[in-house]
Amino acid sequence: MWPVAGAALPQAMAIALSPVPMVCIVLVLLSEHPVRAGLYFTAGWIGALTVAVGLVAWLTDTVAEGHEESTRDGVDVLQLAVGVLFAVLAVRYWRKRPDPGTPPPRPAIVDRIALLSAGGLLLAGAAAALANLKNLPLVLSAGSYIGGAALTTPQLTAATAIFIATASTTVVAPLLAVVLTGPTQSARTLRALETWLLTNLNTITVVLLLVLATVLIGQGLDLFR
Repeated sequence: MWPVAGAALPQAMAIALSPVPMVCIVLVLLSEHPVRAGLYFTAGWIGALTVAVGLVAWLTDTVAEGHEESTRDGVDVLQLAVGVLFAVLAVRYWRKRPDPGTPPPRPAIVDRIALLSAGGLLLAGAAAALANLKNLPLVLSAGSYIGGAALTTPQLTAATAIFIATASTTVVAPLLAVVLTGPTQSARTLRALETWLLTNLNTITVVLLLVLATVLIGQGLDLFR
């Protein structure tokens, strides 16, 4: 189980380090009721990842019974396809980078998220996790990899839980920091983090996509074993 969980960690960390969701949780924690709003957003994020990764892993595991070799080949093809997709996206983001000295455009959700209701924050957390050109392929890739590894049900559950916990670190950690230190004490750090993330949004995305493309294409080349 541990080798499978470890092999899926690059995808989990890529989800965790997605800059737009990180900006979203920072803005939520700078709102009028930061802890309550942060809990709603985090619940939506974790809930969406749990359902999506768990469902993909379960479906792949079910299909793989008696067809282990063909399922493994299918997972390798998916890894290759997602890796190539990320390489193309990295080039696209690099070509669309703003000119030096020009601030990058703010994502549309950034200016609205702090005003959302509880239900809106739940949906925003779920959308940040899944309604993302990068995160959804990662969920499909990791879920199919975990589900196709011929694990027992407890092992499958544990590997999925490790993936979700890792993917949620950058959402949960700021919330815990605000709970422990208080909204006033953490506000200055959060604002500095928001500014840095928005300023370097494009660069972070390109680097993540290139690293992921390399990892996933390398994993997918097992198809030619």
